[in-house]
Amino acid sequence: MLNYPSIYLAVSFILGIIIQRFIHSPGTDTIILLSFCLAVFAIYLFYIRHKISKKLIALIFISAASSFMYTICKTSNQVKYPLDLPKLKGAIVDGNINKIDLIGNKKITFEVEINSVDSAHINSHNNLFLCNIWKDTENDLSSLYSILRIGDHIELKGTVSKPKNDRNPGEFNYSKYLSNKGISGIINCYRPDDVKVIESNEAKLPNIIFTARKEIDRIIKLLYDSESSALLKGILLADRSDIDYEIKNSFINSGVIHVLAVSGLHVGFISTILFLILGRTDIRIKYILTIIGIIIFLIITGNPPSVFRASIMAIVYLITKLTNRSTNGYNSLALASVILLLINPNELFNPGFQLSFSAVLSILVVYPIISKGIKSSKINKTVKNIILFSCVSLAAQIGTLPFTIIYFNKLSLVSLLTNIIVIPLIGIIVSIGILSLMASLLSIYAAGIFASANMFLINGLYFTISTISNLTFSFMPVYNFSLVDGIIFYLLTSIAIYSIVNFRNKIILFLTIVFIAFGFRELSALDDTNLLPNGNFSIISIDIGQGDSFLLKFPNDATALVDAGNATEYFDNGERVIIPLLNRLGIDKLDYAFITHLDSDHFAGSISIINNGYVKKIYKPKDEVSIKDSIFEDMINSFNIDLHYYSAESFRLGGCKVYILNDTSDAYCKDFDSNNKSGILKIVYGNCTFLFTGDAELEAEEYLRLKYGGFLKADVLKVGHHGSLSSSSPEFLNEVDPNIGIISAGIMNKFNHPAKEVIERLENRKMRIYRTDKEGAVILTSDGNSISKIDWR
Repeated sequence: MLNYPSIYLAVSFILGIIIQRFIHSPGTDTIILLSFCLAVFAIYLFYIRHKISKKLIALIFISAASSFMYTICKTSNQVKYPLDLPKLKGAIVDGNINKIDLIGNKKITFEVEINSVDSAHINSHNNLFLCNIWKDTENDLSSLYSILRIGDHIELKGTVSKPKNDRNPGEFNYSKYLSNKGISGIINCYRPDDVKVIESNEAKLPNIIFTARKEIDRIIKLLYDSESSALLKGILLADRSDIDYEIKNSFINSGVIHVLAVSGLHVGFISTILFLILGRTDIRIKYILTIIGIIIFLIITGNPPSVFRASIMAIVYLITKLTNRSTNGYNSLALASVILLLINPNELFNPGFQLSFSAVLSILVVYPIISKGIKSSKINKTVKNIILFSCVSLAAQIGTLPFTIIYFNKLSLVSLLTNIIVIPLIGIIVSIGILSLMASLLSIYAAGIFASANMFLINGLYFTISTISNLTFSFMPVYNFSLVDGIIFYLLTSIAIYSIVNFRNKIILFLTIVFIAFGFRELSALDDTNLLPNGNFSIISIDIGQGDSFLLKFPNDATALVDAGNATEYFDNGERVIIPLLNRLGIDKLDYAFITHLDSDHFAGSISIINNGYVKKIYKPKDEVSIKDSIFEDMINSFNIDLHYYSAESFRLGGCKVYILNDTSDAYCKDFDSNNKSGILKIVYGNCTFLFTGDAELEAEEYLRLKYGGFLKADVLKVGHHGSLSSSSPEFLNEVDPNIGIISAGIMNKFNHPAKEVIERLENRKMRIYRTDKEGAVILTSDGNSISKIDWR
């Protein structure tokens, strides 16, 4: 490392940030340490000549300085939602536009610095909000988009809300993500007319950049179809908002999601293209113009960390070539990291920063080692080049593996193969994309020819990714992978690399690698925990907003799902919430799915769960007149799922006794509406009982009370109809006599569930009340004798 001075600086700088982040030393302690180090450093500088001592003190000083800097940055950037209510509908907001994103298929998004909400002043420390203007069939957003400028003073009417945190186990913490960007809240508007420009205060340079991005986006959409333009918008302008969720998931499963993030790969393509275009130009002019081109590309893409890192490295390399100085990848990478962290120390904990830098560092360290033998081999030159190319991808994947698993919970098993195909293809797509944009300046017809060829390649890319990602062995889900596991991985990988370089005896080397692999398997399992205890009956009341969904795990590991929440054009709870939760828990099949009734907030999310093959057996109410029900049953039958209708019966499941209490053949129930025909389940495990009532209202409760009386008694009651006043009658509660009540409802939902009167009724009974709108997912577990709540956070 003696030849890599930037590495000393970078390691010391990063170490200071990490210490401050995880040890949480108070800022005053850091100031004292900083002052002490400064004094000691001065003494050594003037009175002691020992170079190593001075260097050590200098590095300690740098660590202390970065720690202090991170403390200041964290304190100044720490934001919190400034309003008392988590949601405020029809609010009048006054503010100034800070940043505008490119228009999407469904919305316009911009950041706004708020002055006031409903005339109440907002503190400037917490005043940056993310605003979404949503499109529907009646609203055209283009006219509004054309007049918005960065710096404009605006007034808008919409729903102001607190960003969602991790509402379910393993779920993405959107609130934390926005907070790290200094954003404290969200505003959603549903009509363009609700946004009014009060005064135009254009910020000139930001608007020049924004106008350039808009124009490039416009030309891309003019030349390309929607799917192709979404990809080019992502890889040229660093805006992936229009790329379909399923397409993104396919890229993740096949191990090539990195090509959708503008990074060093794209900077390399841009540099190469500029070199080719400049041709035989004077070498100094070529270097200077390429540097300018890279800076313009950095600005146009919005300066994401991955592009900044790659741009700094490329510029440092070009400058050293221009000035006839020597450089190396390690110094360039370290310098890029320090510059980026000086601007914002929080970037160290940004997934993009971590993935980008770990990939390049791993290529610098690992690739020369694994490629050495290949280069000296006598295999065919073409085959050798393909293998060497795959080694670059392998080296990058080794470096990013812990981060990839932590952020995506997936380990791609086909990524080497996919990268060999995709990376060259992406290079061609980027090149033709840039050529089509340049050609559009001269002739739209000529640009259209390039675009047509590019769309053919993009469709081929999508087809390839989709085919590979749908292979049964394309990826392996990995959960319970922690920060400790990542550290163990890097330590053991370092030992493996050292062994490969230094061990000459192949048998000893082989045994060492086997020992390292076995050691990682054992050590990484030490901190693994089961969210739901083995041998218990457990319930997860999944937070799916306004609706119901309960995951049940039985003592023998059998599983069941009671309802699955809603699914709309914009958000499918089955696909986006429940399936990821099942994957996190390692559940690949549900033994039972109980659909209490066919209101969309209970059953719609189950469609994607059924389509993905998770369900073995379904119980649902019998409905002989509904078209919706007929379509739903046809889908169930198409998957050969065992279909049953609710009818008074009982059966044993995984050490529990399950009772179905409503009898659809009973004449008393004949005229009930959908809510009152909800499937009613009672589950008994040892001395503990649980009652699920769907959306049963007063009529159904009266029927159950008259038919079953004291048999309704339960320790845990899923409070009927989200705590609506139309349910939970005093007489019914007297029969059930619960100790615990679970209410599943959306945050400040439009139905005002749960009703204040119902909450008072439950509280008067001294019940413990758990609400998904207040605390997110609720997990209860029972050993058959007692019931306890699991704090999953």
